[in-house]
Amino acid sequence: MTTNSGSVFVAGSGRYLPQRAVDNFALYEQEEIRRSFDVDQARASLRKIDFEEAAALTPAEVFDRWAIQVTGIKARRVMDPAVDRSAEWMCAEAGRAALADAGMEASEIDLLIVACLTEREIVPNAACTVGHLLGIPQCPGYVMNAACAGFVYGLSSGYAFVRSGSARNVLVVSGDHLTGITDYTDPKTAVLFGDGAGGVVLTAEPGRGQVLAAPYVTADYSPTHLNLLGQAELQPGDDVPKLSMGGGPNVLRNAIKSMVGVAEQSLARTELGWDDVDVVVPHQANRRITAGIEKSLGLTRGRVIDVIEYYGNASASTVPIALDEVLKGDHGPLPPTANIVLTAVGGGYTSGGAVIEWEGAPGG
Repeated sequence: MTTNSGSVFVAGSGRYLPQRAVDNFALYEQEEIRRSFDVDQARASLRKIDFEEAAALTPAEVFDRWAIQVTGIKARRVMDPAVDRSAEWMCAEAGRAALADAGMEASEIDLLIVACLTEREIVPNAACTVGHLLGIPQCPGYVMNAACAGFVYGLSSGYAFVRSGSARNVLVVSGDHLTGITDYTDPKTAVLFGDGAGGVVLTAEPGRGQVLAAPYVTADYSPTHLNLLGQAELQPGDDVPKLSMGGGPNVLRNAIKSMVGVAEQSLARTELGWDDVDVVVPHQANRRITAGIEKSLGLTRGRVIDVIEYYGNASASTVPIALDEVLKGDHGPLPPTANIVLTAVGGGYTSGGAVIEWEGAPGG
């Protein structure tokens, strides 16, 4: 690992996932979904199954096969407010895990950055709440909403604070309770989303990981792909806004193109090429998107991490959750020095990429 003045290191990572897992069969039990799901149309769309077998499937079995076919998702983690409390609480738990992994106390953090769009309270902001939950209520911080690219945006901000000397230790966390705002009258949206949180500790002190260059972030205004009305715009009697996501080939192609593009831009800021990259951790939006990234980059199977099957799309948190699994060795051993590319795209559109070098045995 080559270091110089102003280098930014990753001291540790952590994640939090709600204990409750809801598979497609349990999801189909929701009346809103059963009422709006076109069983016959979905049955006719099923692939790799003969006509007679498809005809014998129950509506719940059709829903399960259809959901897996279009998203790759079999189950998702769902927050239980009686246990997991709030998005802020999940962020604090992920932050606590990252601090433990870094061997640091919360009191050593001098800036909190929280990427979230489903915080329970707008004021106090989520960073204030997370700081309070971690026992550092006077730690400065702020919340940012860059949708599913929020963690990479937060990483970019944290990198700038550490590199400039404005902060020494920065906790970057993201967490969302997307299932609390999902439109369950739209099955294409309902199958996608899950809940969870993840984070990393950035530091000026040499550590196991290093952010090799400033993360690359960009945007492209598009209110139609993903839209959620703010509460200030509500009128008396209005329904609470719900999250609905457009789909189709154009959205898939744009997501693949965007994540490949920002990954290449972030890699271009280093001295590395794709032959030097050991692992790509993309935002877990849809298994077809992950497969498209793998194909577009010409990478061998397994180098692009896929964890969507049992987690669902947990917004920006999918990147630090998957990254933490990689660093802990859950996806197999890493080489002594591993180069990891992070890439994400979210509503807005927002997108970003980063490159991390990691040394040492996973979890060591």
